Amino acid sequence: MGKIYEFTPSYMLAKGYLLFGFKRFYREFIVTGRENLPVDGSPVIFAPNHLNALMDALAISTLVPRTKAVIYLARADLFAHKTMARLMHFAKIMPAFRMRDGFENLEKNNRVFYQCVDVLRFSHSLCIMPEGGQGEERKIRPLVKGIFRVAFEAQQQFGEAKKVKIIPVGINFGDLQKSGKQIIINIGTPIEVSDYMSGFLLNPVAATNEMRDALRNSLSDLTLDMATAKYYKSFETISEIVSHEYIEPDKKANNTLEEFRLKQETIRKLIQIENDDPDKMKDLYRLAGTYNRIIGKLKFKSGIFNQQKRYIPTFGLFLKLLLGLPVFLIGFLTNFLPAMLPVAIRKLLRVSYPGFYTSVDFGLAMITFPVFYILQTVAVAAIFNLSWWMILIFIALQFFSRPFAVTWYSRTRKFIARLRFDGLLVQRSHAANLLYRAISVRNKIIYKLNNA
Repeated sequence: MGKIYEFTPSYMLAKGYLLFGFKRFYREFIVTGRENLPVDGSPVIFAPNHLNALMDALAISTLVPRTKAVIYLARADLFAHKTMARLMHFAKIMPAFRMRDGFENLEKNNRVFYQCVDVLRFSHSLCIMPEGGQGEERKIRPLVKGIFRVAFEAQQQFGEAKKVKIIPVGINFGDLQKSGKQIIINIGTPIEVSDYMSGFLLNPVAATNEMRDALRNSLSDLTLDMATAKYYKSFETISEIVSHEYIEPDKKANNTLEEFRLKQETIRKLIQIENDDPDKMKDLYRLAGTYNRIIGKLKFKSGIFNQQKRYIPTFGLFLKLLLGLPVFLIGFLTNFLPAMLPVAIRKLLRVSYPGFYTSVDFGLAMITFPVFYILQTVAVAAIFNLSWWMILIFIALQFFSRPFAVTWYSRTRKFIARLRFDGLLVQRSHAANLLYRAISVRNKIIYKLNNA
């Protein structure tokens, strides 16, 4: 096998295809902080949070030019079989050995670290997940020392010739288990390794800890860092309530990004309340639990309150959905099987960890969609004896009707939920009483948070 950073036509083709599909896997693809990416050829180590297996790696790959490679580190047990090891090498992934892999294997890390320095020397990028492993809670976990060891080793070898930069990246998924949601990639200010070198030469442990704190703080600022041990679910609920309450719908602004920032501010405030006023946090915890139970019984999502703010005349929305129904049916009929088959296969494989769901679904979908599109095109062309230009139209319909169908289905579900919500507001029933209680509890949460 050649150098891991060497480009081959097959790799470039595979990378281009995967990134093409990746950007279309999400309803919104948002990147902030691109100005923080070096343009002077500096050696770069990307340091993202780690929530979603393959999708995290692909998110980083979207940040570099097509002619540059990103080399990743992954746990060594994935390289146990020769075939898998070759596949990982093709995907530009190197093994990282941990204590659980056996003390005798730790020495192999030295060779891997030298390869990492070689990657940086030739102006390619490294991506090392500083949390070590993957977690499914939206919080920054303790950072491991491997990334800092590589950074200091590279900077020592390069001296003044090159300055190594660690770039914090916050990867934020609208949903860890479903497609069609949004992804926000926040690129942070680079950490200059050379700024820590003098301290590292005097006291390596102290310099490493200082850089670790800087990276951790940056990742916390770029993500939804729900740094709580007791109240994680409450943090989720309350931050969602506040983001829906205070967002001002504006077609010119990016409401998704604004909602994300409102959630960040709310989480920081909740962390402060938990530390400074435990009794108030317990009250918020009880209220959030009550709120979740009520809207669960009503089968509403918290976002229904946001829909009420973004009011659109009911008849106008109904008319739009009705006019879009034929296109939805085309998208549904031509995309249902390739979309559902990956989910069925994943369940058949008994993938139990939620953090792997979308990675497995996406990987399988990149196979099922083109296969089904080809089979459907051949079948329809044969049955209806289509001309070549009609075949091209049918191919385009399959591809472009999919995102329309997903959006139409989502809007229709929200429309029906809104009709139910509006109906309950004027009813006298047990469900209506529950809705008014949910509104009351919601207002109490907002009031207590504002007066914290």
